[in-house]
Amino acid sequence: MSVFGLFCKTRHLLIYLKLISTHTITVSFAVTLDPNWPLIYTGETVTVRCEIQDRGPTKWTYEWRPTNGVTSPEPNEIRIIGATRSHSGNYRCRGKTDSHSSTEWSNVVTLTVSDKPRATLTPGPTNIPVGGSVTLSCSVDVSDGWKYDWFRRTSYYDYENQITTAGEGDRIIRVSQGGIYRCRGRRGRPDFYTDISSDVSIKITFSNSVSVTLQHNWPQMFSGETITLRCEIQDGGDTGWEYEWRQSRSTTHRTNRKSWTFRVSSSGDYMCKGTKTQDSSASTEWSQPTTLTVTPAEPKAQIRADSSDIPVGGSVTLSCSVNPSSGWTYHWYRGDRLFEPLTQDAVSHTNGRISVSQGGIYWCRGGRGNPVYYTQNSQTVRIDKISEPVLSVSPSWLSPGASVTLNCELEHPSAGWRFYWYKAVPDLSHKSYRYELLPARDTGTGHNSYVLHGQTHTAGHVCRAGRGDPVYYTDHSEPQFVWSGDVGPSASLTVNPDRVQHFTSDSVSLSCEGNSTEWTVRRFPEDVPLSPCSHWGTMTGSTCNFFTSQSGSAVYWCESGSGEFSNSVNITVHNADILLVSPVHPVTEGQSVTVGCKFRNTNFVSNVIFYQNDKVRQNDTRQELNISAVSKSDEGFYKCQCSGKESPQSWLTVTGPTRSSPPVALITGLVCGIIFIILLLLLFRYKWSKGETSSKDLFYVGGKRHEDMNLHEGSLLLHWRTMLCNLDVSSSHRGEYRCKGRMKTAQQSSTDWSDTSGLTKKTDLNSQKNSPRGRLRQETVQIWQETGSSGRWRH
Repeated sequence: MSVFGLFCKTRHLLIYLKLISTHTITVSFAVTLDPNWPLIYTGETVTVRCEIQDRGPTKWTYEWRPTNGVTSPEPNEIRIIGATRSHSGNYRCRGKTDSHSSTEWSNVVTLTVSDKPRATLTPGPTNIPVGGSVTLSCSVDVSDGWKYDWFRRTSYYDYENQITTAGEGDRIIRVSQGGIYRCRGRRGRPDFYTDISSDVSIKITFSNSVSVTLQHNWPQMFSGETITLRCEIQDGGDTGWEYEWRQSRSTTHRTNRKSWTFRVSSSGDYMCKGTKTQDSSASTEWSQPTTLTVTPAEPKAQIRADSSDIPVGGSVTLSCSVNPSSGWTYHWYRGDRLFEPLTQDAVSHTNGRISVSQGGIYWCRGGRGNPVYYTQNSQTVRIDKISEPVLSVSPSWLSPGASVTLNCELEHPSAGWRFYWYKAVPDLSHKSYRYELLPARDTGTGHNSYVLHGQTHTAGHVCRAGRGDPVYYTDHSEPQFVWSGDVGPSASLTVNPDRVQHFTSDSVSLSCEGNSTEWTVRRFPEDVPLSPCSHWGTMTGSTCNFFTSQSGSAVYWCESGSGEFSNSVNITVHNADILLVSPVHPVTEGQSVTVGCKFRNTNFVSNVIFYQNDKVRQNDTRQELNISAVSKSDEGFYKCQCSGKESPQSWLTVTGPTRSSPPVALITGLVCGIIFIILLLLLFRYKWSKGETSSKDLFYVGGKRHEDMNLHEGSLLLHWRTMLCNLDVSSSHRGEYRCKGRMKTAQQSSTDWSDTSGLTKKTDLNSQKNSPRGRLRQETVQIWQETGSSGRWRH
């Protein structure tokens, strides 16, 4: 067969087959969706169905494009359960009766599968007044077939409840309750649910007025200070509310009480509102803002005093302040008590003021709030208390012709003071003294010392100081006394037994005599205040009886109802086995005197040694030392010794003859003057006789103690004048001289020895005895002026 013939046969075969395969049945087909929604969401169920019109008795088979691998129990449908995006597409179908007969392809139906939707809740106003309502609308994009479920809860922490609506599945509802609402859509069978919508809070707003108040209405705060704010709801009561706070620069703060306490750090506006405890959706409106002004710098207190001096019996007012601010309480401090506020010695006033009556360094600080916020400490201020001055007198024991110096000392001396001087006059009716200004001293003195001349008898003195205009005064000083052993014309004191020294447990009587019917006896012991007889003895009439209970020394004198002082006596009490018996009163030159020795419990069994100024004066079996005509040379310290026991020593005072004998005084003065002139001439002659003197020194710096010479206070000059006229100097007086002072009322207490002073005058002992006397007098007078106190001389 030719190629052409083969080609023709093949062609005819293809035409035949084509005629057979393209036999088309004229029947109408349509593709439908069930449910017929334009948009299907992942997870939904949908059926794609192939519908034949005028189906008749023919048995059909169905062909789908695309198949997407989906099978179905019904031949004419594709059932998609749990649709996914891969099921999206254009679906069509056709029917077949056999393998060679089919219908045309149906119309195309587009299936669109989208992601699962979220319902959208659209509210009306979210804040509604009490009794009002609001419309809520729920929707799911633009798709169809939805019904809606509604949910409500009262707070974010409560369980959610589904709302039952009048029409099941309503898309729009109207609510009058506050709360948190959500919705979702559902459709299909079984139900397909959208994601639930976002929350929408519906607030019920109360019309009650709300305000922020300050617990302390301070216009200015300081960083770190504690403040309390209060949220006040008008007519809202104090219970059933929770409170929400808002600051312009911070997040919201919640409290379950109407107050909020915190530490402030910066300025800002604060607002609050209240929410019902049982329904968090029911609340008030926000309050109006309250502004807090906060200063970052720590404040410092300021202190002021109306005076730097506290007058006598008065006080000084101190003021403490913190500016500019208010609400402070003030804490006061004195000295170095940094954490101990002043609670005593002060009177508190309002407005940060106190009155103080004690001197010292004061400072303050302010505090307020709870816990207390303190300011910085203020500067310090010194307040001086003008306490009573201290008066001292010198000398305390009078000597003939000596002046008395009064010194008035203030504890904190400063400028502007004047000093006033008084005589203390006994006032027995008040058991005290009245003070009389010294003559011509009513305006006071600019210096704190005052010299009295012509004092002859025991007297008391006080002083005080004053300054300012008008003048305010210190208290009067304690009385100080100048004592004299001389008996005055108006009052005198006698002692029984008449001796200076007494054993402990002795009975002593002090008797007052004079121009008065009322008396008291006072004593001034060492380191103990002045006191009357009634404190340590018994005053009967004009006599004071007492027992010597303990060792010590004291000065005693009488005071009369007419304001007079008697002579004074020094009495010492010793817890010893042996005493010196010496007169308690001074003795006058030319009188006889007896000094004795007394044991407490035993008799004398050996010689008795009497010492004058530590030199043996008598050593034999006699128990008394008798001086028939006492002279100034007999004055000094005496003591006795027996059986190995030694008594304390006492001073024997010898006074000059009475002043009623001017011829004797004149003669004595002339004699002493002549001898003094002779000494000056001898001294002048010595200066021009170099080389004629003996190589032997009458006085030299020897450093060896030769004798002790004891002199009573105030009598040193007189003693040496007497010695100048009566004493014959011998070689025993050469060497170094030094002195020390003793207590005025306690001869057992003394200072250390002074530096030495040597007498270097060279002379012949036998031919020129008078020559060194002038030098000796000159040296002793000079030393007395330098020491100015009672003394003891050592050679």
